[in-house]
Amino acid sequence: MNVRPTTDLARHALLTIRGARHASTVPETPKLELGRQIFVYNHLQKNHVVYSLTKALKNNKSLRQLPFNGKKSVPRALRKDHWTPLATLTFPSPPIGISAFQRLREFRRRHELEWTKARLFPDEKELKDYEAGIDVESAKNKRITEKQRGKKKSRERRKMTGRKLMDQKPNSVADMAFVLGRLDAVKVGTEKGSRLGLHGEGTGAQVEVLWNDLLDAEYAETWSANVVHGQMQDRRPQEVLVEDAQEQASEENAEPTKEEGRKPDKIIL
Repeated sequence: MNVRPTTDLARHALLTIRGARHASTVPETPKLELGRQIFVYNHLQKNHVVYSLTKALKNNKSLRQLPFNGKKSVPRALRKDHWTPLATLTFPSPPIGISAFQRLREFRRRHELEWTKARLFPDEKELKDYEAGIDVESAKNKRITEKQRGKKKSRERRKMTGRKLMDQKPNSVADMAFVLGRLDAVKVGTEKGSRLGLHGEGTGAQVEVLWNDLLDAEYAETWSANVVHGQMQDRRPQEVLVEDAQEQASEENAEPTKEEGRKPDKIIL
């Protein structure tokens, strides 16, 4: 029979006592189930949009959502100073959130693949600039051949198309309004093509959308009644510091107001 030495028993007992002594008595905060929230992030320079089920962006999963639209259109790695929160969607149950997450990514993929010149360039001036490509009549391009002009035109058109396809912010907000609107308590037909295949469709599920900038919600034409909008509370430290400095400066520059109708206190000599 194997017998443990007394020193081993004493050491294990001492470790157990220390663990119980230093154990935290604060109850752990319950974690939200995966799918209860969707975090939407926006690129500050190129207006990329990335959807995430976690608050922290993961490098590989986020880069998979960015399509290749030409040279330098997809970064090698994510830079946190280039991304800012766009919105946070909170759902009543995880299955509804995961289903909406799926549909939002599918719609964004369709925007990137099923495009036409009329959709990318709705403005006539932008469409004319796209058709022209470059100013071939300028002094810089007068000495080049027709073949070189054609190459420059096609190169400039590819750049303009890539910039438009990367700018998915308006489309993403419109997609959010459409997908969340399908959760409203409305009758959904049973015929083919009338349903979106969304979990909880037509049940009237309430969804809370917190915006970093409330004006971004105006990219969508309408929002359904089951969507509640709000402002994000956790702002960047730089914004808080700037606002605090502005408030402090305004208080220092403000002149003291005189109280009307009050008699001066008596001075006793």
